[in-house]
Amino acid sequence: MSDWPLLTSIIVPPHSEGFGVGATLPSASYLERMVRFLAAAERIGAVGAFVYDFPAAMDPWLVAFDVLNESVALQPVVAVRPHQEAAESVSRRVADLTGRFGRPAHVNVVAGATRSARAPGEAQDPVAARRLLGDYARDIRAGIDGRLGPRGERPLIVTPSSRTPGTVVPADCVLMMARPREQLGADIARVRAEQGAERIAMLVGFVVRDTRAEAWAATTRLYPADRRQVIAGRMFVSQVVSSEHTGSYALAEQSDVHDGHLWYGAPNRGIDAPKLVGSVADAAAWLRSCRELGVTDLIIDLVPDPAEYDRIGDVLHATG
Repeated sequence: MSDWPLLTSIIVPPHSEGFGVGATLPSASYLERMVRFLAAAERIGAVGAFVYDFPAAMDPWLVAFDVLNESVALQPVVAVRPHQEAAESVSRRVADLTGRFGRPAHVNVVAGATRSARAPGEAQDPVAARRLLGDYARDIRAGIDGRLGPRGERPLIVTPSSRTPGTVVPADCVLMMARPREQLGADIARVRAEQGAERIAMLVGFVVRDTRAEAWAATTRLYPADRRQVIAGRMFVSQVVSSEHTGSYALAEQSDVHDGHLWYGAPNRGIDAPKLVGSVADAAAWLRSCRELGVTDLIIDLVPDPAEYDRIGDVLHATG
């Protein structure tokens, strides 16, 4: 098996009928669906499982427990925010889950993509919010290391890329959405210079079929026009303060397609990461070019059907 990506991750599905829309699922139905996604992801060698605090979601730490309990090798990456949970509490949860299951739980230190997700005043002073995030990440790392010591695989601290100048957020890996390769290369160089992080995780969706034409045809079936999702996307964008999301939405406004294969035209544009559309060979070639630009880790955006993971696995195998 190739040593790239260093870590392949998925997004754990939300506790609702659809992403950002629909009623909350009964717990038994949600768990059944999640288990199907986890099993399919493990078949292609995924290890990371990003857990976000979606509006219609269980407590992320409960979901993290379910990920560990219902999978063989998956490791949750839990989104945490400084105004919601103390660093000491986060460190304890990470250490306890890691010790309980014998494989690490990781954290994704985020400020929140929208105004409503942030503490009062943070959206008006992004530099201060960034400074707070940096202190939070340091405290979490110190707490984890103090509780776990040198034993076992070290839990990771991940944080999204940001254009806010100033404070370094100490992280093992910086996350960024996929973007056109010229911009991707420049942003990776900037992040490494500013943050000092070697690991760069790229979040991207996939629509892969045997041929390029079949893949583009599949986009309308997998992501049909949905007025609810369009409205949810617009509402989300109206509240966005994250530079990652505003940058992605600006690219979507410029064109539905960039680099020939990077599609921004899904109904929930502004929320989702762009999708890599094409044949297995097309997708593998595009990923290889991203690897050459410095991407080290891969996060597969939420798929509408766990059967899609098998096709993505073919891409990972072809990437080499």
